[in-house]
Amino acid sequence: MNIYLETLFDRYNLSEKDRHDILQFFTFLSDDKKQNLINNFEIVVYKMQKIEKSLELEKEILIWDSVERVRQAVMQNRKKFLDEQIKKQIDLLKGEI
Repeated sequence: MNIYLETLFDRYNLSEKDRHDILQFFTFLSDDKKQNLINNFEIVVYKMQKIEKSLELEKEILIWDSVERVRQAVMQNRKKFLDEQIKKQIDLLKGEI
């Protein structure tokens, strides 16, 4: 492995996944592009972190929307159940009168 990359991985505290991903495409780059990546590593890390934050936010929004839909379905079922129970009680009271 490239010692410069390893140093940069440590300096920017990259996760194992990010290290693996960078190494995967690094091996296919030309020497000029490898040097360019190393020279601009801070920018690459910044952009990766920005994308990860954006994905995390989108994931939270999707999860929250799903939770909200489930909550609404539960509330509708509860209301329907209560309405049915109230109707049964009213019918029983009407029968007693």
